[in-house]
Amino acid sequence: MESNLALLTGCVLVFILGFFYLLTRIKQNLQRIGAARMVWRNTYPSIEELHALFDRGDIMLASIFIASTLQLSHPEISKTLKAHSTYKTDPWRRIIRTMTFMFIMIRSNTAERSQVIEWLRKLHRGIPLFDFENNVTVFATFAYGLAKGHEYLGSVTPLEIEGITRGVMSMADKLNPGDLGRKVPNTMTEIEEYLRKELSFDPKMLESLKTEGDNLTSMWTELRRQGFIELLMRPRLSITLILFTKFAERLSSNVLAEQTRPGIFESSFWWCIKKAQCFLSFFHYSMCPQMLTFDGTLDLLVSGNPRLASSPLDLYSEIFGNKGVPSTSLTGGSLRQSSEMKTRLPQMAIDRRPMPVVPGFGEELKELIKCSYYRGKLSSGPGHPPRHLGVIMDGNRRYSRSRGLENAIVGHQVGAHKLLQVMSWAFSSGIHNLTVWALSDDNFKRGPQELDPLFSMMADYIHEMMMGDAPLPIPDVRLRVVGDRSILPDYLNDMIIKAETSTAGNRKFNLQIAIGYGGRSEVTRATKMAVSEMVKGGLSLEEAVEKVGEADISRQTYSAQLGLPHIDAILRTSGENRLSGFALWESHHAEFAIVEENWPALRQSTFLKSLLDLSKRNRRFGA
Repeated sequence: MESNLALLTGCVLVFILGFFYLLTRIKQNLQRIGAARMVWRNTYPSIEELHALFDRGDIMLASIFIASTLQLSHPEISKTLKAHSTYKTDPWRRIIRTMTFMFIMIRSNTAERSQVIEWLRKLHRGIPLFDFENNVTVFATFAYGLAKGHEYLGSVTPLEIEGITRGVMSMADKLNPGDLGRKVPNTMTEIEEYLRKELSFDPKMLESLKTEGDNLTSMWTELRRQGFIELLMRPRLSITLILFTKFAERLSSNVLAEQTRPGIFESSFWWCIKKAQCFLSFFHYSMCPQMLTFDGTLDLLVSGNPRLASSPLDLYSEIFGNKGVPSTSLTGGSLRQSSEMKTRLPQMAIDRRPMPVVPGFGEELKELIKCSYYRGKLSSGPGHPPRHLGVIMDGNRRYSRSRGLENAIVGHQVGAHKLLQVMSWAFSSGIHNLTVWALSDDNFKRGPQELDPLFSMMADYIHEMMMGDAPLPIPDVRLRVVGDRSILPDYLNDMIIKAETSTAGNRKFNLQIAIGYGGRSEVTRATKMAVSEMVKGGLSLEEAVEKVGEADISRQTYSAQLGLPHIDAILRTSGENRLSGFALWESHHAEFAIVEENWPALRQSTFLKSLLDLSKRNRRFGA
């Protein structure tokens, strides 16, 4: 048994070191041949990068161990845990149900999360766990464990830590309607200060609690409980499970006792693991071992515990009933087979699109190198990115047809998620103002069979991403909608007003979505407003018409009215070589870039290459 463990550990270390050496050599060779300074990470994490942090099952399991230990050091919460849970009697059932609960919370949308909260309230009625301070403490311990687990392995940036903590703590004031909007710690510094005030961080006490927890959750104990015959019948699974849980337990111990010095062998092991994180961070969905993903970890825990095989689906059914759970899966299938649990991004009510195809390792590696090169060029070149980028998001319907999707609305759904990516790419490139054209006034000629679900999707998207309690909120994005709102349905207008109000205080990034917009309509509107302003100033209508000039009209464009610089660059997807009326007034001196990819298929390397091209252009403004 011990020789098998040593051999497996040795193979893992060799694999990790080999891939780390490969990436290092790639970087060195690219730099040696005179390539631009390589910038390997976005300065502003994308939604996918943040979801990958929440999708690391090994770190999530370690965070449960960390959170449990910290919660047991709290006098009130520890009593509740020991009296009203299976902490002592069946710790592995509690761990699997906790993992499932976190899985559901991360993948749910706002409406589904409301059902989870209602279920929690009913389940724990009469238990003082839902006191606001206790809620904050429980979520803070999970945020601390998850962020510190990633930090210990050296795979996160400060902004990603911010994303983890904000994502977890966004739920702390939602469990009780009376707590909504109350202040909670939102940064790692605030969480550490809060926990040191609320909990005992005495190293000896934490060590004794950790030892007690490790004994209770020992995989050996669980396997012995199932019987040695069953253990011998699945040696590979048992060994994998033991190694995996030992890794998570040891990771949690190192986070809780940072002052401990491991031995030479253990130090070498953690050095190798930390060096491998660059791969698992960059290539999470194409190269990360399935076991390390949230899905894989949950499947492994369930597979290693036949008596608990139905626990995840049982919990899902407790919360939602049998909605979305295939009847064949209720007897022990994987939770991720449920149609409600398929997407990594927060779902919208209308969203029933299939999982996107995950690119292979080779494709992702090429994309990484190209993006690194273009980011390096952008950051070290003499040019500068556009102050205000306009994007014509074209090709959603063509994307649907080319991919054989069931209807055009599915392409629009994929395109809506693409906007989240493009926002992070733009922000990382130094662009702080982005206007995207979602729907023209000409598009209203399409029939209600396409427009009605499109309006519904837009309302759902704006609510979920700008107002909802999505686990990965977009920090400091201010949303405004430009265009003729009078032609939009009332429910969409109401959602727009609410979203604009709720994001009015955000300052990092300005996002304008053009809906019911046309360039000619904007110029007509701006001219009328310029004339009207002059009439209000005392001129007659004839005098105002005679006197109105370009500067007067320029002050009435949507960008000017929102206090933004004029659009100075326009990007169009799908290969169409025309503006189609977008930003007719502002495009007078704007630079123009066209890419062949349809909007939902736009790659970051294509986007960055276009920005690099735009930044190099010598703008003479007609001189």
